[in-house]
Order: sequence, then C-alpha cells, then structure tokens
Amino acid sequence: MKTREFDFNVDSRVVPSDPIELRGKSRDSGRMIVLERSTEKITHTVFSNICQYFRPGDLLVLNDSYVLANTLRFQHGDQSTQVGLAGQEPDGTTIVDLFGWSLAAPDLTLKSTNNEQLTCTLLEALPDQHWKAKFEPFDLVTPTLDQFGRHVDDVINLNAAHWKSAPHAYRSVYAKTPGSLDIPSAGLHFSTELLGEIESKGVEIANITLHVGATEILSVRHISEEEVENHKVRSEYFQVGDRAASQINRAVSEGRRVIAIGTTVMRTLETLAAKRSPKTPIQAQSGWTDLYIYPGFKFKLVDVLLTNLHQPRSSHIVLTAAFAGKDFVMRSYAELTEHGGYEFDMFGDSMLIV
Repeated sequence: MKTREFDFNVDSRVVPSDPIELRGKSRDSGRMIVLERSTEKITHTVFSNICQYFRPGDLLVLNDSYVLANTLRFQHGDQSTQVGLAGQEPDGTTIVDLFGWSLAAPDLTLKSTNNEQLTCTLLEALPDQHWKAKFEPFDLVTPTLDQFGRHVDDVINLNAAHWKSAPHAYRSVYAKTPGSLDIPSAGLHFSTELLGEIESKGVEIANITLHVGATEILSVRHISEEEVENHKVRSEYFQVGDRAASQINRAVSEGRRVIAIGTTVMRTLETLAAKRSPKTPIQAQSGWTDLYIYPGFKFKLVDVLLTNLHQPRSSHIVLTAAFAGKDFVMRSYAELTEHGGYEFDMFGDSMLIV
C-alpha cells in the first residue's frame, strides 16, 4: 500500500503546543469526531459527550503510564553535561542525547550528580548525535528522573517552563505509573468527573501500562518509505497485571466490548492477543512490543478505539485506517480539515471509532 494514500490537506491544521488545561479550558471540552464503522457515519461533537457512545458492560482499558522529565545532569571528573533520554531498548540499553559536550567517547562512564549510585556508560555513537548507553543500576533511572529530572525541549517538544509549573497537566487524571518518555496523550481528555459519569453508566475500567518511548516522536512515527508495509516502529515496554488480564478475559467471554483508550492500549492488547493460542485467555505479563498495525491487520481483542488526530503519513493514522478502513478514515480527515478548527497531535482533539 502506497504511503501517499495517507496524505491529506494540512492547510487548516492547528497543532497546540500546550495541554488544554494550560489554555484555560477543561480537559473534556475539546472537539471529537466519531466514526461509526457499521454505517460509515461521521459525527462532529465534543469530548464531554463520549459517554453517549458507551454501553453498560463495556470494558474501558486505560494506560496508566505518565511521562517523566527526560534529562539528568551527569559528570566526568570536573566536566558535567546534561544527558537526555531519547528511548529505552529491549536489550537494557538506552538511546541518549548529550547536550553541549565534546568529550564523549565509547566506554566513558559518567556519574549522576543527583544520585551517586547511578552511572551512565557510553557504548556507541549513533547517527544524529545520539549515543547508545547503559545506566547502572537501571532500576534507579525512573525514580531519579521522577525526583530530579528536567525537560530539555530538544528531546521532546514540551514547554519546559510550563512542565515545571504544572506537570499534572501533562498526565491523565488516572496516571499512576512513571516511565514514559513521551506523553500517552489519548487519556488527557478525561476529567475525573467524566470518568465518574462513565462508571455510573455501568462501564468497567481496567488499567494497563505501556511506557511510550521518546523515540516514538513524530520523526519516527512519520513513514518515509514509499510502501507502508516497509515501515518499522520502535519497541516499547508494557505491563498487564493479573486483575487487568482477568477483566479483559471476562469481558471477551461475556461478549462485552473492549474499548482501547489510545494507540498504546491498542498495541498492547493486540500484542497479548497475538501471543495466545486461539480461543485461550490472555495471560498477565510484561515485555516489549514492536507491533506495527497497518491495513490488513486482523484485530482480535479491541472493539472500540479512542485516539487523537494524527499527522499525515504517520504510523498512527495508518493504525486507525487498519481499524476503521482506509477510505473511511481518509474521508473523515478530509471532512474535519474542511470543517476547520480541529486541533491535532498530543494536545489536540480526538477521534472515537465505534
């Protein structure tokens, strides 16, 4: 399938640089476009109406990961530098950026200025001034970032000053697990009050975790290959606990809909489904997924998807096309861009596919 088939007119596209709360609006006040697959009907509404599209007994699956600050200060001798984490790898290494430092060399070990037990050893120079590195002990990275980390705009596109003053605005109201290096953004639309309304309707809620890597920013999501099938996505770490696995299995066995809040949840659930034998329950597990979903993919678990509005030629718009049908999705993007005023990307508006 040709990548050019996922182009659309971006002249009227608006891309906010800050979360909606920092722009003086409530989380659930954004616009939402609804795609009904059975009728190919497109509806323009607001996110606060999403409960109208849920049914008693639905299982809403949320990603409870939240984004960490991405940069720590390290030193070697009397020289110091900022080390920005740009993505974690399944082999235990990390892709990093070094800011304003010319002494980098393989096998050089840096010591954290915030936690004397944490070190960063440079292993290999990579393209675009990145390095492959190894943090030891690795289990100190997340708590150190959570306590001392700061944002440098060169790693991911966040306003560092706004992040420092209001980090909660960059997290979903249900987030509880630190570890993402970019924002799991679909859940940002939910307010605490709206979640309460959803639960009161009889919708069940399950929590899983997928830590978004900063290597999954736009430059990686963009498909540069001529053929969609030749693109690859980076691996990301997920965890699905016993309770969530039980909730998912019970919903499936009872014929209730499974609703994925975000492409992170979609990829995690379909990864679990792909690993199981036919007609057997999914298992609680943790691991890495590099699942790339494009048209022709056979979905096994997810019945409804909530996602943001995505860029043309991105792996995310290709995923939505796999779920709802390419022609239907591209018609919806043509309509919403003609409609005007919709906001795109992580701090923008949303799309519900039912």
